[in-house]
Amino acid sequence: MSAADTGAQAPTTFTDQCREATAAGWEAYENHPWLTDLERGRMTTGRFLAFQVDDAPFIPYIHRTLALGLTKSPTGSAWSRTTANLLSEYFVTEETGFKQSLVESLGHTAVRFDAGALTPAREAYANHMLKTGLDGGIGEIAAALYPCAMFTRVVGERYKGVDIKGPPAFGAWAQYYANKAGSAMAEAHAAVMDECATTAEAREKMMFAYARSLQHQIRVFDAAYESHPGWPATGWAAADASITAEAAL
Repeated sequence: MSAADTGAQAPTTFTDQCREATAAGWEAYENHPWLTDLERGRMTTGRFLAFQVDDAPFIPYIHRTLALGLTKSPTGSAWSRTTANLLSEYFVTEETGFKQSLVESLGHTAVRFDAGALTPAREAYANHMLKTGLDGGIGEIAAALYPCAMFTRVVGERYKGVDIKGPPAFGAWAQYYANKAGSAMAEAHAAVMDECATTAEAREKMMFAYARSLQHQIRVFDAAYESHPGWPATGWAAADASITAEAAL
């Protein structure tokens, strides 16, 4: 007899517990003014560009963290198969190229996408990912990657059917994340987290990795929303100072 037959509630998963414990963070993430401005036709080109040129050099760090996870995940596991498929069919080159096309369509061709272009907020997120990949187990790695993988819902599902105002690049970016590969990765992360939540110590470590990534996710949107001061001799502002001026408008 199932829980539904008896009227009892199904057991709460560890992923559900993480979500409940960080409800305020998810509220701040999903309703960040950067995202709501895009939805309501208030997005500026400068703020849009600020996010894209900061996000592109971050993509390889997610790739590396996933690759580190492959060394720690059981061979042939569902997580490993999903990760291998994502890395080979979708990630890094395709997504970076897509972002390059968005930036160029908005009239900017001199923007650098190397690691030196990371803002301090994004660099902190990248370092958190790599540290977790190097030091953590597969449960912690999945937990650290989960908030970013949820872009398929926070962005992709949110903007389905929404007529996004502004340059075509705005709508193209929103629709890009409504993809099945990304959704499958988020589900795989959640499954691993639930499987690994067997001890108090494991749950504590995963909760920290999860919550810290969520905090970083909010901070990188903060960085794109606020005007950047620029960083002498390095970073995207040095490559194309006009983006800084546009972001301030």
